[in-house]
Amino acid sequence: MKTIAHHSDLKASSLATFLDKPTPSAQLMLFAVLILSMAATRYHHFSAVLHIADTSWAAFFLAGLYLRARWMFVALMGLAVVIDLAAVWTDGLGMTGCFSPAYPGLLLAYGALWGAGRLSRHSMREDEPALATILATILAVIGWLALGVIAAFALSNLSFWAWSGHFADLSLGDYLQRVMGYLGRYMASTSFYVGLGLGVMIVAQTLTIRLSNPKAAH
Repeated sequence: MKTIAHHSDLKASSLATFLDKPTPSAQLMLFAVLILSMAATRYHHFSAVLHIADTSWAAFFLAGLYLRARWMFVALMGLAVVIDLAAVWTDGLGMTGCFSPAYPGLLLAYGALWGAGRLSRHSMREDEPALATILATILAVIGWLALGVIAAFALSNLSFWAWSGHFADLSLGDYLQRVMGYLGRYMASTSFYVGLGLGVMIVAQTLTIRLSNPKAAH
């Protein structure tokens, strides 16, 4: 009976790490991973070779969820702009459409995702690691993620329609018919990357706990 209880406690502890506030070192590690993922997938030449979707949307949500320092958000935003500028520099006229008067709408979209991650963090209850609380927290994160993606999709696309200068003769209704089919793709890819990021943080937090308290693993 003691052995069964021991493994049950370990399982509960592993699940509970999803709620834990990351240590400063864990936050820096996640920040580095987010930077590398954006550098590898945002520039379309790299993502086309790797056959993977852009991680930017998930990166900003995870930054809001786990990274407490606001300078990290500013740094990620700056990185996104630098990568886009590099794309224009290397690809020339083929990428100039990225920097239309509608470009600030894309930055607002990233802000919406970061804010959704921040609100998800507020829904976490670190003092109650019960299974029901963990499941409720996961559902809350899923809900905020869905709202964040929808808000980001709306901000980026509506601003592009209104201010890019490419759709002067296209009504909003016709434009929405064209782009709404992409919402599911953004939702799926962002959810996949966020789920992957949460899994990485669960493992990292569990390892941190066990390394700092070796007796907990015995």
